[in-house]
Amino acid sequence: MRITNGMTANNALYNLQKGLNNLNDLNGSVSSGLNVSKPSEDPLSARQLLDLQEQVNVGKQYTANITKAKLLLNVTSTALNGMGDVMTQLKTTAGSIANGSSDPTVRSAAVSNLTELKKQLIDYGNTQSENQYVFGGFSTGQPFDTAGNFSGTNDSLDVNINQGSTVTTNVSGGQLLRGGTPPAAVGSGATAGQSPVDIIGSIDALISSINSNNTSGIQDGIKNMQAASQQVTASISSVAGRLTRLENMQTMITNNQNTLEGIYSDKQNVDYAKAGVELSQLNTAYSAALSTTAKINQLSLLDYLK
Repeated sequence: MRITNGMTANNALYNLQKGLNNLNDLNGSVSSGLNVSKPSEDPLSARQLLDLQEQVNVGKQYTANITKAKLLLNVTSTALNGMGDVMTQLKTTAGSIANGSSDPTVRSAAVSNLTELKKQLIDYGNTQSENQYVFGGFSTGQPFDTAGNFSGTNDSLDVNINQGSTVTTNVSGGQLLRGGTPPAAVGSGATAGQSPVDIIGSIDALISSINSNNTSGIQDGIKNMQAASQQVTASISSVAGRLTRLENMQTMITNNQNTLEGIYSDKQNVDYAKAGVELSQLNTAYSAALSTTAKINQLSLLDYLK
């Protein structure tokens, strides 16, 4: 095959252009700090980087969901612990008049105390977090009126905390303080102290029994208060367990995010020490190619005949 001067020149020009492109690409990477500035530069790496970025973004969304869920559950936990303290006081008050009293002043004081404790329970039942009633489900209004009637919903407010994994961020006020919707029957006689307990209704029944000095009714009320206290404690434990789960999931997602971001950084961010060496090598090679091409192009037919 005959190699002409034109073929030699074209081949030299192609190699020079290729070297210049490599040099420009590396200069661009050093300038931007990115290994892949556009997909056409490296389609496979660009696809991998997009997948990594998508995983990081999904992780950020799950983290945001967990943060919101923790806020709601922490507010709920505080309210439940307050309810637990109220239940302790209710049991103490009921126990202090377990056998009734012939003194109306004593009964009046007990009724007054129970009435205030009931109001406090209702206040806790109307606890808000960022304008959301934590015991009201999807209700936008106060779930409990002053008498303790529940008007919220029993829906579970679930949030996604990982792929295929959710956590409930609320406690139903109707289930908690009324034993259900409609409210459970107030226990008496053989059914006293049985779950579920209509806590508000049981307090009203206990107040009525104290007012009438009904000893058996007071005894039933004490049993109902004990079961009611356990009902609140169960909710406290449930919320505590959900908070622990959220903490563990947040730690896992944070660790995964750090790993993914490290991989992304390794693939995308320029290693300046390595790039500096490569840039020097490409500059040297390009300069040598320019010099060699210039010398080759100066040769004529007479030079070959020599």
